[in-house]
Amino acid sequence: MFLKNKILAISRTSQTLTSSRGPVRSLRVQLMLWYGGLIALSLILYASLVLWLTISSINQSVSHTIEADAKVAVVNIRQKLQHNPPYWPEHPLPAPIDLNQDSNITVAAFDMRGVQRCCSTNSDTRFSQNSNAVKAIHMVMQTGELQLYDTGTVARDHMKIGAYPIYAPHSYTSNSSEHMIGVLLIIKPLDDMDKTIVLLQALLGLAGLAVLTVALVGGWAIATNVLRPLAGIVRTARAIASTVHGTHVGNLSQRVQRPRGHDEMALVVDTFNEMLAALESATQAQRRFVADASHELRAPLTTIQGNLAFLQRHFDELPTEERRMMLMDAHGETLRLARLVDELLLLARSDANTGKAVTPQKEVEADNHLEYKDELVELDHTLIQLVRQLRGRLRVEGSKLKIEIGHIEPVRVRGDEEDIRRVMLILLDNALKYTPMNEENEGGQITVSLERVEEEAVVHVSDTGIGIDSADLPHIFERFYRADRARTRQGTGLGLSIAQTLVEQLGGRITAQSVPGEGSTFSFWLPLA
Repeated sequence: MFLKNKILAISRTSQTLTSSRGPVRSLRVQLMLWYGGLIALSLILYASLVLWLTISSINQSVSHTIEADAKVAVVNIRQKLQHNPPYWPEHPLPAPIDLNQDSNITVAAFDMRGVQRCCSTNSDTRFSQNSNAVKAIHMVMQTGELQLYDTGTVARDHMKIGAYPIYAPHSYTSNSSEHMIGVLLIIKPLDDMDKTIVLLQALLGLAGLAVLTVALVGGWAIATNVLRPLAGIVRTARAIASTVHGTHVGNLSQRVQRPRGHDEMALVVDTFNEMLAALESATQAQRRFVADASHELRAPLTTIQGNLAFLQRHFDELPTEERRMMLMDAHGETLRLARLVDELLLLARSDANTGKAVTPQKEVEADNHLEYKDELVELDHTLIQLVRQLRGRLRVEGSKLKIEIGHIEPVRVRGDEEDIRRVMLILLDNALKYTPMNEENEGGQITVSLERVEEEAVVHVSDTGIGIDSADLPHIFERFYRADRARTRQGTGLGLSIAQTLVEQLGGRITAQSVPGEGSTFSFWLPLA
């Protein structure tokens, strides 16, 4: 049921998001819109910069042209002025420069009273009536410097107006307004510049639109290609979820096709496939566990049920001794069943705590609360005490097996002493169980040792027993696994699995080495306190 809930998590999450936040938006569309928005913003900034630089360059060029033409016109006018006041001749002067007829530039000269003294052939009196033109003339009269103004429209044309001072002939090098005798007004149409700018704007707009279109199409194609593995993950997850019925776990054998390359998306697909493989393995292990547990529970229950049913039918017919033996058998099977249930509960609690922060601790029920024991354990004292207890048990049983104590170093670890004792007891009991008498009818030998290796304490339990075949060695810590050579001994096949679980909860690890016919060595590491 736990695995089923995990498998359906993606489906539930998708449904929750759909119901609470509306339909799921396409990540491909979002990426394309973000990408297109950034491209559009970049194009707008680029086009604005190009337009600003172009307009600035054109304006600067027009200003230089006006200033150059104004200087030429002033030189021509001064050559035709009188050398004595009032300097201006009585008759109107001719056009200041002949090239004005071909250059669309309008030129007019005014004296200090505002009377027009000369003008180009294309001059228009409305120019002098323009507010910017009047303002330019007055500013030149006050400052004696060139004044440039960009007027809106004059006679429906966009114009650039410039005003340049005219000095008396005898003060060629003077800039003083006392010698100023007039102002030259020069006007240049900006129609060509406006057309150029409009054309540039159109070209930039069309080019930007084309680039944006190509970028959006390319972004859509790239996003589709990059996100294709995610679509495969979604299809696979939905396919697995669709095969879940009741407590039946879906088909976990499906995999997502790995994309080419070694980028982050390939890593996501690999991780997802690894997760599916782990779930499939866990599901198979769970099924085996349920099947094996059912089988192990069935055996004592069958014995108990058979004995009680037989006693119920033939209680009065059976001798007292036989009734007592049948009750003892049923009681023994009950004890075996209780031990098996305790072991299964321990493993179930371990599975429930998988993924949580694990520290050396043990769950103890007290006052309906869970307390966690975390204490300093003198590992050498615990090991020696346990060996003494087992030696006493062997003497009582009359066994010839020997338990020897090898190299022992004083070390301390942190955890629950009962859990550590249980691990040691499982390994020692396993060694006692699979160490038979030798050919000389002498008992085998079991050796325990304790040493410090860097920041860890290592306990070794070695025996001279039957050993473990190399094919069975990788599986001995699996639940209910029993090698063929071990099936003649009593047991449930959970001892080593429990030992591994307890050691891992204590933050350590456990390993096994064995040579068939010569014996085995089990070792477990625990971090020092």
